[in-house]
Amino acid sequence: MPARLTPYELILEPLEREDFPAIRAEGEQRGSDVHRRDQFLLLGHAGATLDEIVPESADPESLDEYGELLYEGYQFWAYGRRLYSFESSVTALLTEPEYELGDWIFAAPPASYLQFPYQKLWARVSADAPYEPLDGVFAVAANTEERADSGVHVRVQMVLGLRSDRPGVSLVSYRDDLDPAKVAARATRPWRAEGVAYANAIPGGERMGYRTLATTSELEALVIRAFHYLDTHPDRLERVTDVAGEDATRLPYVRVL
Repeated sequence: MPARLTPYELILEPLEREDFPAIRAEGEQRGSDVHRRDQFLLLGHAGATLDEIVPESADPESLDEYGELLYEGYQFWAYGRRLYSFESSVTALLTEPEYELGDWIFAAPPASYLQFPYQKLWARVSADAPYEPLDGVFAVAANTEERADSGVHVRVQMVLGLRSDRPGVSLVSYRDDLDPAKVAARATRPWRAEGVAYANAIPGGERMGYRTLATTSELEALVIRAFHYLDTHPDRLERVTDVAGEDATRLPYVRVL
């Protein structure tokens, strides 16, 4: 199956013509580092663009999440729109309760979108919200913070409930500083208060093969494991440039086998 239409294409791609270049130009003019979120969102063009993409039906509390979406979408564009589509077999491996990373040192693209199989992984925005299918995650990994000893600053945003007929999406963000040499301890066995990590939590979901992300530990581990797989299995990466289909992405992408 080809990679699906991404939230970047459905929400952010129209910004490539004028808005993203204007943000970049303003950053250069003001001497702002557009790869740092705090400086990025202070730019006038970033604020105006944010007003464009927030749906009228969005809750005021979601403004911060849409600010994160704009920031991570800009990084995705600025760093070459790197899209990775993970096959079902790889996704199953990445969501096992335990995953061995050995002495691997963290390595990742500076910005990317990791797309997972349709309706196989589920998550929710809060403990009292319904589970929604995870389309994928935007991920930014770079030394963008002021502290020189902060290691790799990783920002991740899950995109839930993505549909072409829906005006918005559900978004959940996470960020942390990682020691590149010690990521194995954070991704080998992610934490969950009850039950096994990534176990299905949706009634009847076992029959469908669902797996759920119930904690930030599981989200963090999934992203670290995905980057580990990309870095250590170059022979399992297949670049796709000829894409066709109504619901298929128009972006070149890498199929992860």
